[in-house]
Amino acid sequence: QHISADIAYAVWEYYIATRDQEFMDNYGYEIIIQTAYFWSSRVEWNETLKRYEINDVIGPDEYKEHVNNNAYTNYLSHYNMKLAKEIIEEMPNINPELYKKLDQKLHLSNIKDEIDRVIDGLYLPKPGEDGIIPQHDTYLKLKHIDLTPYKNAEVVGTIYNDYNMEQINEMQVSKQADLVMLLYLLDDLFDKETKKKNYLFYEERTLHDSSLSKSTHCILANDLGYRDSAYEFFRSSCDIDLGQNMKSSDMGIHSAAMGGIWQCVVMGFGGVRIVGDDLYISPRLPKEWSDISFPLVWRGNPMRVTVSQDYVVVENMGKDAVSIFIYDTKTSI
Repeated sequence: QHISADIAYAVWEYYIATRDQEFMDNYGYEIIIQTAYFWSSRVEWNETLKRYEINDVIGPDEYKEHVNNNAYTNYLSHYNMKLAKEIIEEMPNINPELYKKLDQKLHLSNIKDEIDRVIDGLYLPKPGEDGIIPQHDTYLKLKHIDLTPYKNAEVVGTIYNDYNMEQINEMQVSKQADLVMLLYLLDDLFDKETKKKNYLFYEERTLHDSSLSKSTHCILANDLGYRDSAYEFFRSSCDIDLGQNMKSSDMGIHSAAMGGIWQCVVMGFGGVRIVGDDLYISPRLPKEWSDISFPLVWRGNPMRVTVSQDYVVVENMGKDAVSIFIYDTKTSI
C-alpha cells in the first residue's frame, strides 16, 4: 500500500521539475488528494498509546510481511496527507475555478476535515537512544544473524537454502532498501549523523535480493561519504544484467533497476536533487571517473551538466533563464 504515497510523491516531484500545470489540473492534484484521503481512512486509532497507526502492511522490504508501523509507509503517508492539505488550502486563492470543479467531484472540505482529524496524531517512528529508527514496531526485537554468507553469494535468494519465509520474517534481515529508501526520498527528515547510523545499521542487515536495492544504497552511501562502497554498489547494480551471471536476464531485463542505475549516476555521483522548489547540483564523482556528462530538462529548458574532478559546468540550452544551486550557491544560467 505504500505505493499509493510513492505515486503522490512522484507526481509532486514531476510538477516541481516541469511546471506541467495542465497535467496537475487534469490529473495530478486529484491523485495527490485521493491518495491522501485513502491514508486518512487507512489509519487506526490506538487507544492505549493515544495515536494513529498504520498496521498490517508490507513496506518496501518484502522479507517483512504483515508488520505494524513500517516507518517508510508512515512517513510517506504523512507527507502525502500534508501535501494534499496544503493544496486544498491554497487552491481557492490560486485557481478558484479548479477548486470549484474538484470540490464538486471530491468534496474537498470533507477530505480536508478527515486529514486534519488524523495527521497530527499519526505515529512517526523516531530514533531511539542509539540513534536507530525502527523499520517497524518489532524489527529491533527480532533475532540478528550473520548474513555474510548470503551477501557474498553469487546469486540472490540463498538464504532460502537455510530458512523459510516464516523464519526470515522473524529475523533482522531485509530483502531490499526500506528505511534507507526513506532517508533518500525525504532527506531532510534527519540529520547526517542519524542517517549514517541508520545506513550502517540497515546495510549490515540488507541482502539486496531485489534488483532495486543496491542503487538506493549507492546514492545514500555517496551522500554520506562512503565513496568506495557507493561505487561498488553502482558496479554491482550494473552487473545485474551486464555481469558474469548470464542467466540473470532469462526472464527479461531488469528495466526498473536500470532506472536505479541512472539515479546512481545522476542523483548520486552527479548530485542532482530537488530540494523544496529548487534544483540542486552537488556532484561527488567516484575516484575511478575523470568526468561525466548528462542531460536534464528543468521547467522546459534543456540543460547539459558536465562534471569533472575539478569543475562543474551547467549549460542552459532553453529559452528561459533559470536559477539553480551548485554546491549550495545560487546561480542564474
